[in-house]
Amino acid sequence: MEKQTKIRIGDAFGRWTVVGSYELVRKNERKWLCRCECGTERYVLERSLFYGGSKSCGCLKQERAKEVVSHDLLGRCFGELTVLKAVPPRDKRRGVWWQCRCTCGRIVEMPGTLLVTGRRTHCGCKTEKHYAYRDITGQRFNRLTALFPLSERDAKGSVMWRCRCDCGNEVDVPYNSLAYSDMKSCGCQKKEHDQRLGELLTHVAGTSIDHLRSKKVPKNSSTGVKGVYLIRGKYQAKIVFQQKQYWLGAYSNLEDAAEARKEAEEAINDQVTTFYAKWKEKADNNPTWAEQNPIHIEVEKCAGNIKVILSPSLELDVE
Repeated sequence: MEKQTKIRIGDAFGRWTVVGSYELVRKNERKWLCRCECGTERYVLERSLFYGGSKSCGCLKQERAKEVVSHDLLGRCFGELTVLKAVPPRDKRRGVWWQCRCTCGRIVEMPGTLLVTGRRTHCGCKTEKHYAYRDITGQRFNRLTALFPLSERDAKGSVMWRCRCDCGNEVDVPYNSLAYSDMKSCGCQKKEHDQRLGELLTHVAGTSIDHLRSKKVPKNSSTGVKGVYLIRGKYQAKIVFQQKQYWLGAYSNLEDAAEARKEAEEAINDQVTTFYAKWKEKADNNPTWAEQNPIHIEVEKCAGNIKVILSPSLELDVE
């Protein structure tokens, strides 16, 4: 059927019927005088008529809304979906939600508004990728062994699999995470890694002394300078301490940004590591004093300058 390119009086678009000539509005767009089936008359944009942006004066939406809140959706079919029963709302929008069975066999729940407006006609199976159906029963993925598939799927449509970890825990994992995201365990491997890391590194007042001493530049650095990033043509400098970021400014050239970062390292990292070395020397000689005088670190930024306040005082004599 050839697409209509011109509007004439008497043409129908949804519930609208063109009853008068048009008027020009901004950008020389045309608005045609139309009458809705309910009797309401108003001017409607030409493009809204052509592309379905306006199908009625609003009465159609109201009728559909009444249909949604009623209970006559039970047993009705909307595309591949058959309505089974009403269920409690699943989100803050509330409204009436319905449990439906798709022709693929999956049971899903969704708002009635999505059904009657035609925005949902299947459970999602029509748009799923074929790899979601792959059978991986018994296959190992690092510490995880796939036991059996579940009826649930994740937000991207991937099959959820019940898996057993080598530690004995059972978890539900999407196929994508197993096959493509290099998921290694139920979480036990990370816990073990964190525990070993805690034993290897020295942590004081919420920060790692070993990390402060490190001058290693991350492999993914785009500038080759630790703590300096090229963003929208400017070199942004920052430093992170005690899980808090301190912005050091934006610079036109890399050298100035690197200098700002270096000054911040001297003000924080170098000062803290030097203080810790002196404190530990004193603590090793007097463990009782160390227990009573743990290290406390405060960072203040005023007028662009960073100031570090360290305690306890190491100048006092300890008996």
